[in-house]
Amino acid sequence: MSTEGYDVNQSSQSDLVRKCEQNFYLTATIQGRLSYLLMSIHAVTPSICARLTTYNPGPILFYNMLYGVAAHLHCRPHMQLLGSFHRVAFSILGSIAFNHSCMMGFQWVVNTFPMRPYLRTFMGFFVGRLMMVYFLAYMYHVDSRSVVGQIVERDANYESMYL
Repeated sequence: MSTEGYDVNQSSQSDLVRKCEQNFYLTATIQGRLSYLLMSIHAVTPSICARLTTYNPGPILFYNMLYGVAAHLHCRPHMQLLGSFHRVAFSILGSIAFNHSCMMGFQWVVNTFPMRPYLRTFMGFFVGRLMMVYFLAYMYHVDSRSVVGQIVERDANYESMYL
C-alpha cells in the first residue's frame, strides 16, 4: 500500500515502535527512581526496613536502580547517535558507575554520622538528590553539545522527584 513513495504501514509501525519505547522509558525510569529513593534511605538506615519486614530489599533496590538509570541513559538524545550495541554497553557502564558512586556517597554518610540515625537518614536523602541533580545536569549538558541544531527539552517525568 504505497502512495507516492510513502508506505503507510511502515509509518504506523515506526510510530508504534516509538510509542512502545516511550512507554518502556517511562515505566523503567519510574521503577528506577522509586528504587533510588528507597535505597537513599535504606543504604544509610537499614534498620527502618528491619523494623517493617525481615526481608533485606537492598539487592533488589540496587538492581532496579541499575536498570532505571541504564534505561534513562539509553533513551537520552546523545545516545541516539550510537549503534545499538554501543548504546546498550555505554548505558550499562554509565549506570554502574553512577550507582556505585551513589552507594559510596551513602557509605560516606554512614561513616560521618554513625550514631545519629535521623540526621543520617536526612543526609542520605539529601546526598541522593544532590547526586541525581548533578547527574541530570551533566546529561543535559552532553545532550545539548552532541545534538547539533536541536534544543534539548527537560523531561519533567524524570526530574519531578529530584528537583
